[in-house]
Amino acid sequence: MPSPHRPGDGSLPVLPPGFAVGVDADGLGLTRGPGPRDCATAAADVGRLAGLGVTSARVALSWPRLQPSGAGPLAETEARHVDLLLDALAAAGIRPSVTLHDGVLPEPLQADGGWLNRATADRLADLAALAGERWGDRVEHWVPVDQPARLLVEGHMTGRAAPGLSLAFDALPVAHHLLLAHGRAVLALRATARGRSPVAPPSRGAADPLADPATAADPLADPLVDPLADGAVTGPSIGCANHHAPMWPASEDVADVAATKLHDALWNALFLEPMLLGRYPVDLQPLLEDVVREGDLATIRQPLDFYGVTYDSPLKIGIAGEESEVPFERCELLGYPETDAGTPVVPDALREWLIMFRARYRAALPPLQVTLAPAPYVEPATLADAGTPVATTLAPDGPDGPDGPDGPDGPDGPDLPVDPRTSRLEGHLRAVATAVQRGVDVRALHVGPLLDQASGPSTDAGPAGPLAPVGLLAVDPVDGARTPRPAYHWLAAVVGAQTRSLG
Repeated sequence: MPSPHRPGDGSLPVLPPGFAVGVDADGLGLTRGPGPRDCATAAADVGRLAGLGVTSARVALSWPRLQPSGAGPLAETEARHVDLLLDALAAAGIRPSVTLHDGVLPEPLQADGGWLNRATADRLADLAALAGERWGDRVEHWVPVDQPARLLVEGHMTGRAAPGLSLAFDALPVAHHLLLAHGRAVLALRATARGRSPVAPPSRGAADPLADPATAADPLADPLVDPLADGAVTGPSIGCANHHAPMWPASEDVADVAATKLHDALWNALFLEPMLLGRYPVDLQPLLEDVVREGDLATIRQPLDFYGVTYDSPLKIGIAGEESEVPFERCELLGYPETDAGTPVVPDALREWLIMFRARYRAALPPLQVTLAPAPYVEPATLADAGTPVATTLAPDGPDGPDGPDGPDGPDGPDLPVDPRTSRLEGHLRAVATAVQRGVDVRALHVGPLLDQASGPSTDAGPAGPLAPVGLLAVDPVDGARTPRPAYHWLAAVVGAQTRSLG
């Protein structure tokens, strides 16, 4: 396999055969006005997604919209919106990876204790059964709970994110209940996905379903042909999606190293080890004894068809001051480019993490899917000021194409400014490709999101707060108009080059 790194020639990344590039498609149909979602706008957004050439899209259901009371039948208006969205994706040849719970609970469940209440796990299982019954014949990939580590640590331990609780280690029951909800939702989905047999644990080393060019030509001709799933699996593909990060101690001082080890256990091991190994990390297990009941860990440890890794940046951890309720704190990581939210951009850390991840868990790991966390970049005066990557104006072949003498990759091409959003995307795509080349079984990278996202939680009156500039498409805050950013065109060129190389 050719190296994904060809520094200095301006070439596009070389992706492994069968590797899927997908997009986070949350917010399709987003409008700034009140009322129900705009189905016509959602259909147009699916068209824009198809314009990228991707074959996979992550979509999160809205639990508060589907079950405003947290129980009972699905709200038909919202369910019909999901119907139309899934049908539009299928018509475009895009396979959805559907998340049941993205961190926002129906208000009655939150008022009743939220994830501190064990009964919330049963409510998610009920939602999973209803979702599997209605959409189990149209959804190939399911994620019951998205980013549980962030929901625990930032939402319930430190209060940095919604629901904004600062409970320190009193929040650990949240972790167990999230894991229990995951396990019960997996069981419910496998019981209700119509027309499919139960899923066995994925085998290792199966033949790549896209290795045959005839198969690759029509990925929807056979419903089981999927670059994200094992070819032998005949049931719904179910996994998880959790934040992971390399942990770098602030210093070699024993206190900083110990704080880093503790944060690593909470962030990287607390959810992974029960799912894959059926046990809690040794350092944390005593703190969970009071909430674990007989049979819970067996319920949690369901066979997974993929393990989702959401990556943002490495975390630099030090010992916290005496006034802190938790014994660790995040420290500023210097010396790297940053997004406009101050997040360091360190693609090499993702490559190193994936290789270490595989070495640590080996046979226990199912195939991986990687999601690159969204990152805001403030717009320049005009989009043209950000630079125009290869694919924005150039045809794929000929003298003006990327590799032609007059194209940007050619000797006479213009010296264009670098778009930081595109640069970040390219760096992480190359990092994942290198990890695959070194033996890590990564089947997909999801990037995006496609659209700018609201900076606060959404309501029936529309998204709260301004739209953060994180999307491949800019969304006008007044009329909702979509404008492709340079990274959109660059990604389309990458996917197009991969498609041509597969025949």
